[in-house]
Amino acid sequence: MTMLEPIAPEESRLVFGNSHMYSVMVEIAGLRGEKFSSKTITDATRLSPGIVHPLIQKLRRANFIEFVERVPGERTLLYRVRENPWWDAASQYVEEDPAAERSAL
Repeated sequence: MTMLEPIAPEESRLVFGNSHMYSVMVEIAGLRGEKFSSKTITDATRLSPGIVHPLIQKLRRANFIEFVERVPGERTLLYRVRENPWWDAASQYVEEDPAAERSAL
């Protein structure tokens, strides 16, 4: 089995146009289809909400994720992954990189 190197922020910027998109996508992939909120990803990546929220919105506009529901009595929006080959690639990093501890799990 080949060990995959994590994508550095510079490479994330080249591939996704944003230094943090790779981290956000890997955290989402690590949830394995469970519903999540922007806060879930903010807590897992330790990135600021001001960085994570716009990336979540970009993924939604690109149909990588979809809105599921609003948490009753809160402003929290929940999302889930839509089937897309990019998630397979992100999931591969989650499965093959033992150093990539998923704090969201």
